[in-house]
Amino acid sequence: MTTKLSVVIPCYNEEKRFQKGLRHYWLYLSKQKYPWELIFVNDGSKDNTLKLMQASAKGKSSVKVISYNKNHGKGHAIVQGIKNAKGKYILFTDLDHSVPVDTIESFFKYFGKGYQVVIGSRRVRGANILVHQHPLRELLGRGFTFLVRLLIDWKIKDATCGFKAFEKSVAGKIFNKITIYDWAFDAEILFICKKLKIQLIQAPVTWSDVRGTQVRLQKDIIRSLFGLVKIRLNGLQGEYSS
Repeated sequence: MTTKLSVVIPCYNEEKRFQKGLRHYWLYLSKQKYPWELIFVNDGSKDNTLKLMQASAKGKSSVKVISYNKNHGKGHAIVQGIKNAKGKYILFTDLDHSVPVDTIESFFKYFGKGYQVVIGSRRVRGANILVHQHPLRELLGRGFTFLVRLLIDWKIKDATCGFKAFEKSVAGKIFNKITIYDWAFDAEILFICKKLKIQLIQAPVTWSDVRGTQVRLQKDIIRSLFGLVKIRLNGLQGEYSS
């Protein structure tokens, strides 16, 4: 049978949170009646993350592991996972499951209405934030999204929520054009969707902050600002043309 859903999860030095994350996804996916796959991508971890991944996949054809030695960033890990995904629908999300994986059920409804990309949003009607980030992180996130709206697409209300799903038919077109792997990675996805006139909708999610992020605020935000400028320049130079 054709795989319906691929779930791609990038990981970097996640040995402390891996088992809890695995349990969350496995408990949901193992109950589904359709074929699915869970793809873990080891982004050059220096701890025991890879060993835990390999143990989780042992004897389970539905759990796959992709690994490489050098850390390239979350965006790069996601791209590798998506390129190897076989599902009709491909979701990338985080190991910490800030957005519960069962949220994908509401996303399927949007796909059924003709949308090709569904992005989770904490800023649209129906969204619910149960546990907020540290005030500084939340402020910086809102500030970055404001810049994304100014430079990329004014319609976007939440650029950084790490719960996004794609029809496989358009995922290849989008992720083959990615050039940025840091915090601006999500913004480049949205810009490419706009350039290619892909049908996209922002869907409400229930979200809870989970401590332990690998984001380094000052360094990653500065890089991301340069990333937004690069996206605009790429666009002007025709880098994202179909």
